[in-house]
Amino acid sequence: MDILIIEDNKTYQKAIKYYLEKNLLFVNCKKISSFSELKNQQKNYDLYICDYNLEDAPNGEHIKQLISQKKDVIVLTKYENVSDFIRNNVLEFILKEDHSMLDYLVKFIKRIIKNKNIYVLVVDDSLLIRKHITNILSKLKFNIIEAHDGEYAIKLLQKNQIDIVITDLLMPNLNGNDLIKHIRKKYTMSELPIIVISSQDEKKEFIKSLKLGANDFLKKSFLKDELVLRIHNILDLYDSYKKVNKKLQIDSLTNVYNRYCLEHHLEKVFNLYENKTIAMLDIDFFKKINDTYGHQYGDKVLEHFAKTIKSVVRKSDIVIRYGGEEFLIFFPNTTKKEALIILLKIKRRLHECDYNYTFSAGISDEGSSLPEMIKIADERLYKAKKEGRDRIIIE
Repeated sequence: MDILIIEDNKTYQKAIKYYLEKNLLFVNCKKISSFSELKNQQKNYDLYICDYNLEDAPNGEHIKQLISQKKDVIVLTKYENVSDFIRNNVLEFILKEDHSMLDYLVKFIKRIIKNKNIYVLVVDDSLLIRKHITNILSKLKFNIIEAHDGEYAIKLLQKNQIDIVITDLLMPNLNGNDLIKHIRKKYTMSELPIIVISSQDEKKEFIKSLKLGANDFLKKSFLKDELVLRIHNILDLYDSYKKVNKKLQIDSLTNVYNRYCLEHHLEKVFNLYENKTIAMLDIDFFKKINDTYGHQYGDKVLEHFAKTIKSVVRKSDIVIRYGGEEFLIFFPNTTKKEALIILLKIKRRLHECDYNYTFSAGISDEGSSLPEMIKIADERLYKAKKEGRDRIIIE
């Protein structure tokens, strides 16, 4: 990411460049001190960080030019009283107070980079309000999807990956609170955040929305900075939740998903696909391996088995340590025969390695629910073991 710093105070100039390059490994900063230098720049930068007052641009003329060229600008200044035009058309307006402003600058840049992968659903029957919110958020690199009422929002939620919802309360067909109820049947507050906006002054209406599962609320007279800060703060918490949740879902020994993932998340993924297959795999005579070579060696076998599975399956496949030496693989958009081909590749990889062990497996694409499909695959695994192990059963 190439950043141009436009600052006539040499101390600030050096501090900003040093701090950004230290804390954002992916950036490359260049410094200039005047509007005239900016006019001579041939290169287009990804981001412009500007002081508001320069000797040859005392009223932010350089910023106005960058805005007219549709550049991404962050303003750093000691002065709060600047034109609404500049405030409303730059990415962020940061006051030079102390060292904390540099921390916030770094945090903000990290956030707008993440925003490129965030999808916001804006729900409001007013086209004017939707466009106002869209104009603010698109500058911050969010992907915006619009809905004119709650019913259409539900259809969009079924078809799209949405990361945060901003909804009006008073709408025809399906109002904001009913939309919140619908969303909370499928997603928790930490899985899909909701911000409510309304022109109503009654606090009890907002409190009702919060009780139904909204994460935050705003009056429609909100300032641009207020909307941006509320969304960014919620998404920062959302990111933290996802990191913690991901750690909870990973088996520490084999580095594949664990039973927590199976019990809390796999069913949602399962229901997304019309065609899917489950395979249950179990290492043969694993107790004998532990008894003969010790539990440390057994752990190495488990690690090797998981690593071998992951080296063969596709990115879309989900590998879960079901328990002990038993593993589950979820294959989306896959038939039993296609899953069999993948498991046979795993078998060939094991024959080529130094560890001397085999596995048995059962495969199922029958069953209308996840528990039912797992049960059928597990019964076939049991059949494979009963028939002598080191085999895969698909019928």
